[in-house]
Amino acid sequence: MRLVRRLGALLGPLAAGWLACWLIPGLLLGRPAALLDGSAPGGWKMAYVAFLYLVILASTLRAWRQCGPGCGAPALGAPRLSGLCGGLGLGLLGVGTHRLFLAWGGWWSPPVLSWEAGFQAVGVALVLAFGEEVLFRGYLFGVLREELTRPLAYFLANALFAVVHLLRPGDPLFKMAYGLGLFLAGTILCRLAEKSGSLWAGIGLHSAWIIMGVLDPPARIHPGWISGLGGDPAAGVLGWALLAILWVGLGILGWSKPGARPVPAAGAAQPIALETGLGVSGAGSRRHRLT
Repeated sequence: MRLVRRLGALLGPLAAGWLACWLIPGLLLGRPAALLDGSAPGGWKMAYVAFLYLVILASTLRAWRQCGPGCGAPALGAPRLSGLCGGLGLGLLGVGTHRLFLAWGGWWSPPVLSWEAGFQAVGVALVLAFGEEVLFRGYLFGVLREELTRPLAYFLANALFAVVHLLRPGDPLFKMAYGLGLFLAGTILCRLAEKSGSLWAGIGLHSAWIIMGVLDPPARIHPGWISGLGGDPAAGVLGWALLAILWVGLGILGWSKPGARPVPAAGAAQPIALETGLGVSGAGSRRHRLT
């Protein structure tokens, strides 16, 4: 019952906010599902994404203060630049390696980029990655680890992470392949959060993936099972293989960061914190452990 209450504190307001974000504009446009099927004008899509991530942050902050995991709430001040930049560098190294393999196989050629597009991509990526990491690897994964076994928390948190990105019309085969890639990416972000004791490294890594997706969209990649169905790297064998290598590498090499807690024994849970900003009160934390 406690798990249901803690998940409901997040998922209830989040689902209601998500429904309002696409249904209200859709009704105004005369096509209720316009924002889900991609037929809405570009300006409406940008507004939808902006409001959706505001809903994500507001819902997560509210739930975290009520009954979140025993760690710090999302930071409102400056991030930990060492973790953020480390994760960003790791992500750029990974996507750069991926593009080199694609170029070698004849599936991709470098795009022509501008500084303006690059700065815009970085800004968008940081906002989106922050919202998703706080939600999925912060609150959701943290609560599931406290209430369930660690392997089950990994599975449920990242299965949900994959599923919510597939709630739109599309080819079922692509969705299956893309969902697998998202699940693998989510497990890596969870492992990085555990290894570093913070969400900031995962925010950096996630941002790098988004930056590449914005600057070099899937439409520029020749689609296929190796390169990725629909041109999306997360839906192809090469992307899966590189994600698997990164997972193993994180397990072997770990993550060096001052003040990071050691990885707990199998089955145990290690608190994940953003380390800055608002925290869960001591009384609140004790209540969550005892009830």
